[in-house]
Amino acid sequence: MSNLTHLRAPFPASRIEWRIQSCGTKSDGSVWARCLAYIDNRAAMERLDEVYGEGWSHKEEFKQIGTGAVCTVTLTFGDRTVCGSCEVELNKGDDIDPFKSAASGAMKRAVVNLGIGRYLYELPEAWAVITDSGKYQGKTKDGTKFKWNPPDLDAPVEQYERIAAAPSPAPRAPSVQPVSGGDWKSVIIPFGKLQGRTLGSLPEASLKWWQDNYQPKPFKGAISAKDQSFRDALDQSLGVTSAPTIETPDDDVPF
Repeated sequence: MSNLTHLRAPFPASRIEWRIQSCGTKSDGSVWARCLAYIDNRAAMERLDEVYGEGWSHKEEFKQIGTGAVCTVTLTFGDRTVCGSCEVELNKGDDIDPFKSAASGAMKRAVVNLGIGRYLYELPEAWAVITDSGKYQGKTKDGTKFKWNPPDLDAPVEQYERIAAAPSPAPRAPSVQPVSGGDWKSVIIPFGKLQGRTLGSLPEASLKWWQDNYQPKPFKGAISAKDQSFRDALDQSLGVTSAPTIETPDDDVPF
């Protein structure tokens, strides 16, 4: 097996983690929840150890730019290097170390550039199995608690796809203050490679990536208004009737 093939190989089901990406209640009172598969940084580093042994290293470089903590991680394999960068907003009084969070995010981006865990992006849309005997617990924004299990990675594709039990799109009162225009399409992406573009200008695949993967992270127990507004705009683009409840690990890949 080549290094590239080994790096990109799927992980055992026991190494896959799941989190609720968004959830809500339908008109009949039942709960729906969409979930996201990920691997943590430890699993990614173990994969690097498997492939390169002691023949790899990483370096972290930190700097503060305005109100952001920025980290760039450089992975080195002989004469080859791969980099990843991440910026985390500084919030005074927050118990979370923003530089540590930035380092974790930068590492994620670096290993994804190598193909580690990238296949998880290609999984069909996954819906949690809501059951009273579920392993995990969740709660919708309106306070409805529920238990859930992740879908089986070896199950037929139909288990992941949007099915009749999934929430039906419905209009939602705007909660975002768009830069121009009157709906989510005019909201500007505030960070990343597509910074400055509006959500409405994105091709379908790019918009779906943001819908599926962007989750605002709390600082000191609170999510900034800017981050929440951007998530709200993405929810509007989905037609979600109940704002998502988010469970976000500190070091997930994908992110």
